[in-house]
Amino acid sequence: MHTHKPIASNIMNRLYRGPAKRTLARQLFRYPLLRAAVMLAVTAWGANAHAALIAPGSSEMLDGTTSSVQSALAGTVLQDVMEPFTINLGFGTINGYVQDRVVQESGSGTLDFYYRILNGMDSDGCTLSSNGSIGVVSRSNYSGYSTDANYRTDGLGTVDPSAASRSANGAQMLFGFMANPIGPGQESQFFFVKTNATAYNDLGTGTLLGFNSGGGFGQTEFSTFQPVAPVPLAPAFWLFASGLLGLMAVGWRARSERESLGLS
Repeated sequence: MHTHKPIASNIMNRLYRGPAKRTLARQLFRYPLLRAAVMLAVTAWGANAHAALIAPGSSEMLDGTTSSVQSALAGTVLQDVMEPFTINLGFGTINGYVQDRVVQESGSGTLDFYYRILNGMDSDGCTLSSNGSIGVVSRSNYSGYSTDANYRTDGLGTVDPSAASRSANGAQMLFGFMANPIGPGQESQFFFVKTNATAYNDLGTGTLLGFNSGGGFGQTEFSTFQPVAPVPLAPAFWLFASGLLGLMAVGWRARSERESLGLS
């Protein structure tokens, strides 16, 4: 389990060294996600370890879980997509893949949204060019849904996020890796957002922020799965359905009358 102090101190140590020290103010202004990561490091210092839910505007430390410990996570994989990405750092690039997965829980029927990040390798494990680390991952939109977050220790990968937060408007979920970045040749464990949603689409936005020791920073966005409200059936359908049921009732009544008169 992570302790609070190393997260805040490690993220600042990584930002305040070498050429990155001279450009920190500019990078914080340029990348809102980086500012959010710094705030996460500070607020997570006093956060509880794995609270029940992450409310809008709050954060929590992550301690990892398994399907044995949290049996509600067991379910059916509805989507499992490998999405390539490239992050231009200004001083180099990061290439890799995001494994984007949607799981429907067997017990509740609700949806959980998973990521696994591969830095410097493809889905087959082949090496890709990469000279930077990934420190922050975010995804949206979760407005209007309850959210929990954690990472799985019973699956693939070795690098885990230290903390997670939710934006004040509830839309964005952010995972901080700055205390333990995903370096070249490394892959994260599956980390997830557990929701009370029952439907989804692929119109969400995922964001990765990377950096390297040469002072390079950059981020990239990609389409991702997100929760949505179930689409209600159109009023025309209900009119059609009620009319069909009415016709069936009339037919059944006419048949019953013929049978009672011995005409069938």
